[in-house]
Amino acid sequence: MTVIRVLHTADNHVDPKLTFLGPKSLERRRDFMDAFRRVVEYAVERKPHLFLVSGDLFDSVNPRNPPRTQVIRAFRRLHSEGVRVFLIAGNHGMSPLHEVEASGYARFFSSVSRPEVEHVSIDGVDVAVVGLSFNPEVPPDENPLRFLGAKLPVEGDINIAMLHYNLAGVKAPAAWRAPTIAREDVPDGYIYVALGHVHSRVVIDYGGVIFAYPGSTERRSFNEEGDPVKGFLWAELPLGGRPRVEFVEVPTRPMRTVSVELPPAVEDPIGHVLQSVPAADPQLLLRLSLRGRLPLAKLGRYSRAALLRHLERLFFYVVIDDSELRCEVQPAGSPSIEARSPIEAFREELEERLKSSQSQEEREALTLALKIGVQKLEEAGGW
Repeated sequence: MTVIRVLHTADNHVDPKLTFLGPKSLERRRDFMDAFRRVVEYAVERKPHLFLVSGDLFDSVNPRNPPRTQVIRAFRRLHSEGVRVFLIAGNHGMSPLHEVEASGYARFFSSVSRPEVEHVSIDGVDVAVVGLSFNPEVPPDENPLRFLGAKLPVEGDINIAMLHYNLAGVKAPAAWRAPTIAREDVPDGYIYVALGHVHSRVVIDYGGVIFAYPGSTERRSFNEEGDPVKGFLWAELPLGGRPRVEFVEVPTRPMRTVSVELPPAVEDPIGHVLQSVPAADPQLLLRLSLRGRLPLAKLGRYSRAALLRHLERLFFYVVIDDSELRCEVQPAGSPSIEARSPIEAFREELEERLKSSQSQEEREALTLALKIGVQKLEEAGGW
């Protein structure tokens, strides 16, 4: 029995910007490229017939030249091993994928309105790979195939579809809201639907038809810290038999959010936070979420910059969200009341002046002052 070997990956997000990481952004970008390389290395070792990338290979429409070159070299290597590479565009853009296809080492299904088909003959079996790239003009509450009036053709002995949309019945965070396809949109005759967009692994067998998200190969944001593992899918599709799908893990950088409540009675806010952080881990990307209402005198003992100085050598990088840390003022003989933070007071004052400004020049100056002032107050921890 002929068995078609497929490696299915998606949402690699190679070369993300990640400017919030400052000097660590380049190292973090390497994490994403390293994860993609591991997928390619596995393919070189196992030699699938098909290597499918179901969207968001790159993180943006304008990745830097070195990552573009590295991806093309990776596909050249797969091509030299006889592995056929197929790509579709995701919601993060398609521009660099035309360049990848022009190299001659991959087939890019660039149409966003009508499915394209490529036939591959494998041991005498006609395999039809059908791809449709993400269409940004389809409203997020619509079914993209029905909205576009598009139908998936059934042309091969084995039919495989590549799509970058949500699937009805699969829960996705609000950040991944997108048009949604349904099981009924895939006609009889298909054996595997290679999906992308949802960053968590999901494999569903609908009566012998596999609908599969491999998930992302690295954690793009803290929305994914709950995913215990990342990786890709290895599928074996027999002609006339039942598909077998295996998940292959790719090592990734850990991410973790720690929430810390600062009670009004705390004397040393920074010390209190330091007692709540996990053990030092130079690989961990840590986010601290701080909240609480502190009297003005005690809030004055808190400094985001000082806290970062304590933590910067203990972890790969630390993100501090202290937007819910408030100042509480209790006048003599009065119940406690919540006061505006320095940032809130500053923003309110500048916005009032903007409303009453009479000249364009003054408005531009005030707008710039507001932007710079808020930035400086945030850096000083004036939440």
